[in-house]
Order: sequence, then structure tokens, then C-alpha cells
Amino acid sequence: MNSLSQEIRPTALAAGQDGRKHAMRILWNEATSGAPALDPLWEALRGYFPKVAYPGTEVVLRHVSVSGDYVRTLYTELLNNRAIVENTIAAERDGFDGVVLGCWADPLWEAREAVDIPVVGIGEAAMLLATTLGFRFAVITVAPGVIPTIEIDLRLYGLQDRAITRPVRSFDPPSDLELLLESLTDPHRRLIPNFERVARKCIEDGAEVIVVGCGYYGPILTLHGYNEIPGTGVPVIDCSAAGLKLAEVLADLRNSIGLHKSTALYFQSAPREVLERVRRVHGLT
Repeated sequence: MNSLSQEIRPTALAAGQDGRKHAMRILWNEATSGAPALDPLWEALRGYFPKVAYPGTEVVLRHVSVSGDYVRTLYTELLNNRAIVENTIAAERDGFDGVVLGCWADPLWEAREAVDIPVVGIGEAAMLLATTLGFRFAVITVAPGVIPTIEIDLRLYGLQDRAITRPVRSFDPPSDLELLLESLTDPHRRLIPNFERVARKCIEDGAEVIVVGCGYYGPILTLHGYNEIPGTGVPVIDCSAAGLKLAEVLADLRNSIGLHKSTALYFQSAPREVLERVRRVHGLT
């Protein structure tokens, strides 16, 4: 047995209402309906979560009940967002300690407002992490249609001054189903060359950190041990890993010392009876 296998890693435990410790449960709130054509991806994600999370953390992947499986425009993202928030509300009811919104196209503030448990967006988590690893970063996403969503997030989160000019760029050619499935087993054939072409241009423009702007391709690169643009010293951030680790931290702090979201203004929830009345009007209960 080597020394690495003998290391003792922290175990994620959360305190329940009775004060006893239980394994932390995090919901991975997947933004699509879970198309069977992507079963190899869902299986890969389930194998990926234990690689990132602490032993003792249970990560449960749930798809939304209704989705057009397309969020590459602002309108289609809007339509998808309601189901994501509903999944978040259900997660709190089901006793989860925290929620990760597993797609960059997310209703982060709306979901965070609706519940008391921690809610993390992989985009926000990855960009905040990027500011600790270098001064300026860039985001590489899957298609031009996603660029506006991420640029809006940059402004919303107040991080545009920590990013390069034209901070969000996309694969060329864009990602499609064939590339996604191929990359699960052979990312070196097309994914990594495509990604690196864009990344090196970002580095020429001053990027010191590259963020993967997709909740699928981040894990794929991680599972294949890819975390740096070769020969540059520039790290590559897997946004999904950033989101999962931040969710663990926030859930642990809430359960251990009572640290919680602010309820002073932006993330203050509506009174429970009001929220349920509005959801009922919209046919959600």
C-alpha cells in the first residue's frame, strides 16, 4: 500500500436538527430532461462526483421534469429556469444540505432567494475561484449562443474587471452531441485541440486562468487529468468541481456554525404562504 492510499481525508458530515452527524447530501440540479442518448454522460457524472467530493458526501443527480434541452438563447434559458428553481425547492423539502445548479445557464439568484439551504451556481463559483489563481481570466464555452449569458453573469457578479477583453469565447466549431459523446472516451481527438486553440488566443490577450464554461466538458477534462494549458503555466478550472466544492463548504458552515445567506434584501425569501400561493396559481403545486 503506497503512502497516498494511507492518507486520511476529511469526511463531510452535517449536523441534523437532533445534533447528530449525518452524511452531507448535495443535489446536483441538472438543467436538462436526461435524454437517453446522453446516458454515457450521466453515468460519467455519477462516477465523477466521488472523485471531487469528500468521502461521506452524497451527490444526487436529478434532472428537471420539463426541459426543451436547449439553453443557447436567453429566451429558451428563461423557459428552462422555472423547472430548475422547482427542483431547488424540492431539494430543501427533501432534506438536502445544499444545491448545485449544474449548468452555466442558471437562475442562481432566483433559486437562492427561494430556499434557505445554500445554492451554488457553477459559473459564479468558477469565476470567483479564478480570481484567487490569477489576476485576469477568460471563459471558454461551447457555442456562440451561450456567450451573452456568461457576459451578463460577469457584469451581474461584478467580475468584469478581473477578466480579459472579450472575456467569453466559444469553441470553433461549436459543440454538438457527437463531440460530447466522443469526448467522454477520447477528448484528445477533437475537444482538447479545439479548446486549446481558443485558450491560447485568450492567453495572448492576457488570461492567466482559463475557465471551462460548460458543466459537462469541465468534468470530462478532469476525468482525463487535464487541468493546465501545456507549456503556459495557465491553470484550467473545471467549473463543476468549483461548484461542488463551494456547495460543500457553504453547507458545512451553515450546519456547523450557522452561517447562512443574507436575508436583508436581495436573497430574502417571500413568506412561505405567499410563495405557495403563487406557485399554486401557476400550477406548480
